[in-house]
Amino acid sequence: MINQIPITVPAQRSGQPDRFLIVDDHPMIRDSLHALLENLVPNVVTDLALTMAEMKRHLQAGHRYSYAVLDLSLPDGNGIEVIQAARACQPDLPLIVFTGSLEQDLILRCLSMGVVGYVPKTHYNDVINQAFRMIFSGQVYIPKQAVTERRPYAYGAMRPVQQVASDPHQLCLTERQIDVLALILKGMPNKLICRELDLAEGTVKVHVSAVLRALGVRNRTQAVIAASKMGLRINRHRATHKQQAAVSTL
Repeated sequence: MINQIPITVPAQRSGQPDRFLIVDDHPMIRDSLHALLENLVPNVVTDLALTMAEMKRHLQAGHRYSYAVLDLSLPDGNGIEVIQAARACQPDLPLIVFTGSLEQDLILRCLSMGVVGYVPKTHYNDVINQAFRMIFSGQVYIPKQAVTERRPYAYGAMRPVQQVASDPHQLCLTERQIDVLALILKGMPNKLICRELDLAEGTVKVHVSAVLRALGVRNRTQAVIAASKMGLRINRHRATHKQQAAVSTL
């Protein structure tokens, strides 16, 4: 279970309400998502798309969305192509996958493409609610189905990650690199890590590179996945008293 997370909704732009794009062809799901977002994000505005073509029209119209919530099974598109189509229209738009598939390969591929969360529709309502809270707090949500299957993880160009104890020292990282890893797993970008640890940006970049090498991955999302598969837990009290990081799944 993940710990209770104080929700931090996306920053509003120039006093305008946050705007979400919901892409799903099932009326009940759309209504449920709209109600969930209204509960979590004050004054939220939602646009709806029933198909991938409608999604493209919304995104190409120049609307700036806080998030897009995507089903991956649409009348005119399926799976990864839905993410690719959204990325082609707005490359920097945060994407949340909300779909029915629990296939591990699909979950891992979506995460490797930079989605900020993969939330299965089969979760209980309170778990779905908590997953969205986790995403809005700046973390990446990973369902347990992505990490419970016991097999080497070698997606893309990543090398297999061996199962290790949850102690991050076994990755041969320095104490400061463990501090950096803890903040990566909290979803912090380099600039915030610099501020939190009082380090120069160049130093943080060196530490981040070392962390990625130790995990055998190429980017931060893959680092979260790999740390999850290893059951890695980090409690950091020395560097900062207000940060505690752990890779958590539901």
